Amino acid sequence: MAAPFRPPWFGHRGVQLLAGVAVAYNLGAIVLRLVDGDWGEAFLSFAWTVVFGYVLVESLRFRKQQDTGQDTAAD
Repeated sequence: MAAPFRPPWFGHRGVQLLAGVAVAYNLGAIVLRLVDGDWGEAFLSFAWTVVFGYVLVESLRFRKQQDTGQDTAAD
């Protein structure tokens, strides 16, 4: 199975930090919007949480591959 293309900067700590902050922000937004009864906006915050959570997990995985020296390019 071919590995997906990821630019070299994808494993940068800054990407991980920004994705983590975005996840935390959107988790808080979900709670606040559910309390306010704004269900549509809460769902949108949930969707953003999923997207940024995926970016965070994949960035951590890519960083781990870079640190172990595995070749991530498809032959």
